[in-house]
Amino acid sequence: MSSDPEATRAAWATWPVRWFPVLWWCFLLVLAALIWIPGVLHLESDVQTVASVVLANLAWLVPLGWLLLCWPPIKRMSLTKKWLLRASVVAVVVAGFSSLDVDYDGDGRWKAVRFAWSTDPDEQLDSLDFSEVADDWQETPNDYPRFLGTGYWAEVPDVQLASDWKASPPELLWKKPIGAGWSSFAIVGDYAVTQEQRGADELVVCYRLSTGDVVWTHTDNARHDPGDMQGGLGGIGPRATPTIHQQRVYTMGATGVVNCLDARTGEALWSHDLAEFGLKPLLWANSGSPLVVPDSNLVVIAGGVAEATEGDKSTSLLAFDRESGDLVWRSGKPVTSYASPVYAVIAGEPQIIQVEESTVGGYRVSDGKPLWEFEQQGSSSGAASCSQPIPLPGDRLLVSKGYSVGSRLVQITRDGDKWQAEILWEKPVLKTKLSNLLIRDGYAYGLDHTLMSCVDIESGKVQWKKRRRHGLGHGQNLLVGDKIFVLSETGEGVLVECNPEKYVELGSLEMLAEDGVTWNNPAMSGPLLLVRNNLEAACYRLPTVEAPAEQESEDDGP
Repeated sequence: MSSDPEATRAAWATWPVRWFPVLWWCFLLVLAALIWIPGVLHLESDVQTVASVVLANLAWLVPLGWLLLCWPPIKRMSLTKKWLLRASVVAVVVAGFSSLDVDYDGDGRWKAVRFAWSTDPDEQLDSLDFSEVADDWQETPNDYPRFLGTGYWAEVPDVQLASDWKASPPELLWKKPIGAGWSSFAIVGDYAVTQEQRGADELVVCYRLSTGDVVWTHTDNARHDPGDMQGGLGGIGPRATPTIHQQRVYTMGATGVVNCLDARTGEALWSHDLAEFGLKPLLWANSGSPLVVPDSNLVVIAGGVAEATEGDKSTSLLAFDRESGDLVWRSGKPVTSYASPVYAVIAGEPQIIQVEESTVGGYRVSDGKPLWEFEQQGSSSGAASCSQPIPLPGDRLLVSKGYSVGSRLVQITRDGDKWQAEILWEKPVLKTKLSNLLIRDGYAYGLDHTLMSCVDIESGKVQWKKRRRHGLGHGQNLLVGDKIFVLSETGEGVLVECNPEKYVELGSLEMLAEDGVTWNNPAMSGPLLLVRNNLEAACYRLPTVEAPAEQESEDDGP
């Protein structure tokens, strides 16, 4: 040991600099332990993922910076060589990040990685250009004609599924590659219409339900592919589900192209690019499905982000004449959410309910006049709202949201022209990040982040919450008779009892390839189930049993 006090003090003064990388890694390991040890910070899995990615990058970027700026051999270089080396290393790092193209799951984990110059899966598919005529187009009682079917939540009430999938497994009728996107299917008769991305073209495609054959296509030269880190989390392609009404198909494209098509031929009857109205797409693309308003001539669109700052041009909710496509009224907030408009009659007033970027509001059907609103924590470029508001008997509204926010039950009241929204309860339950709730007999079922859960609607009390060995991720669900079909984020179909007392799993089956991301809602007509993700679509015949006598439920949707 040196006896020179000055040398000793100098050594102690410089040791943190010399040992900085080791100290830094120890610090990050402590943070990682706090993030991932259950119950310490109570973080949701997506927050854990983001935090882990940040720590992983800090684990090598910060020591690399220390090496370039503080390492003695580099510091002793000439000024020119020193900065040439530093610039070269930075250029290599930037080029390395820029060379990768990543697909993410709902928690932000890497699902697939490829070089940025390689072709995306949708660009490898054949182009589609079909123009057959659906001569036998006809509505049936089994139709599932829009997003979530016919009610306020995804439900097929008149089908009873068999409980034993081992004895009577679902039968695969067809499976085929499909273009990118998160649209679901809308079904009328033997025809199923969806939206997908194939290269530079955004398509509306009509498939034959029974065979998977393409009948007709409509093509728009539009492509949503944000490419950057934040926007890239949402993936490529259209998100909204077509709405079919009286032999017309209404669609919303990812970039804001709105179409009204002849359901038999796919021929465009009218179209708008929402840029005409000073609107631009949301960060993760326009996702709201068109709403055909009952007993009116209106189709309502949640249009994205209003670039104007004054008057009605600073609003994002648009109502078009269904026949002509003319704009009838414009209302709402400057920025909408990723949820679709909902029609309801509250306190005797027909209205459109829309989840906006940071509020939920009601708008009069006739002219779009704002009636009421309440705040909803969120940002359409960050903690986005995706879930549908659910009108309930007694002029109440159940609203759910992910990003650790949860659900709330709201009472809407009216005294003449004065409206009020009162929060009855607000709890961190049923945190539906990318999915929607199901309602049956006074209970709400759905994914609380990634765990299936049941909550008493009246009190907000959690009845149960279930963690599976093979997680459901940010999947989707569908109420079929007295059972719940859950489609996991990895494409696994899971059959669950609609039971408020406990979680009872009846069967499961891998329905789609695990290398895809399944954020698309399932759709069903009779016993035929359509599922899809960003890579493929499939049709299954689910085993059924004879339905029991019908029972009325006070929670039934419109």
